[in-house]
Amino acid sequence: MTVGEDGAAPGALAYDAIAAGYDAQVEGDAWMRRVLQHHYARVFTPGQRVLDIGCGTGTDAIFLANRGVQVVAIDFSPEMIAQAHAKIAAAGAADLVRAELLPVADIGRLEGPFDGVISAFAGLSTLPDLAQFAADAANLVRPAGHLVVHMLNRFSLWECLGYLQHANWRAAREVGHVRTREFVIGGRPVGHTLYLGAEAYRRYFATDFALCQSYSLGALRPPHTVKRIPSNLVHALEWLDVRSGTWPLLHNAGRFFVLDLQRLPT
Repeated sequence: MTVGEDGAAPGALAYDAIAAGYDAQVEGDAWMRRVLQHHYARVFTPGQRVLDIGCGTGTDAIFLANRGVQVVAIDFSPEMIAQAHAKIAAAGAADLVRAELLPVADIGRLEGPFDGVISAFAGLSTLPDLAQFAADAANLVRPAGHLVVHMLNRFSLWECLGYLQHANWRAAREVGHVRTREFVIGGRPVGHTLYLGAEAYRRYFATDFALCQSYSLGALRPPHTVKRIPSNLVHALEWLDVRSGTWPLLHNAGRFFVLDLQRLPT
């Protein structure tokens, strides 16, 4: 693993800078987190042990702990882990959640097996590729356990519509073809690798995992940064978005995709 200034893992300083206000920043996508947590509630049961990769401030780890699931929560940002420790303690979840500083590249150091692995809100999108992660996850997840990943989609219908609205035809044509992008986080550029869900599965996970479910999020429901749409219409689009993520024309059109993968027998 390479390191950046002050010995920090790549990108960690960007997330350190936003850690204190992170929960407020992502509040606009709280609807999406509710969908993910409903999914976790379906596939994980009390007493199981789950690894939360890129745990941020610990929101999903606490959700699982409240359902009786044991969680190892990791992140490469010291400030995010500090926020997670505080939230876990305040929630009374310290007996079930262990949050520690660890980059995803080092998860092979962890002691398995786990009944599942989760990673939400594009933490895995910051990796240059998913090969090592997929191999490590296969080693850590027990047979029949679930790997649930939530990543940035390469094509976003709303991004394309935004370019078309401003008559930026060239940028609109490029949506869905650009495989790497930089996003400014905490004042620093952070590289992201973009996939379509089916592509990511075939390329990295198909050898060791069966595809249980794949769906988009954010194909119809507008991003929270779009302010001109009436709230009642936003709620209607959100309702439809959650129910249409597997539809053929929308499956590859969301801001994010979700893959639910089940570990094959060894």
